[in-house]
Amino acid sequence: MSLGLAAGILVAFNLIVRHVARNSVPRQLLRQIDAARGVTHLAVGNSLIFSDFDPSVFDASMAPQPVVAFNAGLGASGTVEQLMILQRALRGASTVKLVIYGFFDFQLTDPPSATLSDLIGNRAVAFYLDPGQALRSYQMNPSDRLEFEILRHVPMVVDRAGIWAKVERIRREMGEVGMPPVETNRFGRVADFALLEARSPAEFASQCELGQRAGLSQPVVEMIADAHARGAQVVIVEMPMHPYHQSHFYALGAWDKYREHLRKLVDAQHATYLNADDWIEDPNEFADHLHLTPSGAQDFSRRLAVKIREMDFKSDTAGDRPKSSSSPIAKSVSQ
Repeated sequence: MSLGLAAGILVAFNLIVRHVARNSVPRQLLRQIDAARGVTHLAVGNSLIFSDFDPSVFDASMAPQPVVAFNAGLGASGTVEQLMILQRALRGASTVKLVIYGFFDFQLTDPPSATLSDLIGNRAVAFYLDPGQALRSYQMNPSDRLEFEILRHVPMVVDRAGIWAKVERIRREMGEVGMPPVETNRFGRVADFALLEARSPAEFASQCELGQRAGLSQPVVEMIADAHARGAQVVIVEMPMHPYHQSHFYALGAWDKYREHLRKLVDAQHATYLNADDWIEDPNEFADHLHLTPSGAQDFSRRLAVKIREMDFKSDTAGDRPKSSSSPIAKSVSQ
């Protein structure tokens, strides 16, 4: 009887979690993707794309070209989740002409390794969007793969972050009682995003050197290939960075060498590399060291539209896969 009661409680709890999670951020994004019509320019990436790309400003800045841009950025997502989101968007949008993929630091060459504990929050989209693709793409050990297959059917595991977030919010509020206010933005504590940066220029330079020996991450290669298979061009954008990040990390000679390595890798995939890291020079246009404010996003989106309008994309005469023209602007844009 006690076992039956416990089982009933677990079933009920899972049903409650499933109901609460129906409006999670990834699920809202997927519904928006499915409802979108006539999309011509699709932006994909993590929270940098989500915060920095303003579709309405981009559309207006592309005039008189008839453009319908869509922001499919998902905060705290990895390249595997972004690949699945891109595939979902391309599946229902044959009108897409250009895919804009935004990145920062070593995102293009980092291997898609993951453990089950990594797949929490927005990354949990891997459990229900395309589990097969997730298992093919993630570098997981056998036990994590087995647990993934089993636990993806359990809402209290898949959407555990929804409950944990509420507990964490209460814990932080209690911890801040009597303390000075903590600076926050729409993504959370501003100080938390500094933790995503390297601990020192020396550590960053070391990562650059390792990155120069790596190829593009397989999910990134697949994103480019999938876009090309649908007849769309791809622009890989080095996203705007705060002046602090610029002066401490991107000003290093090691980053210049790593960036040149990335250019060659992107060019080999017949995509376009666009360096926009220094487009926004005013620190007040940043909400933290990584994300732009709404006004900064408007400025970036206008400049991005201008650069894309200058690009002369042509088809690959050696086959059906599209590629950029051999002009310097289309192949590798630095300003």
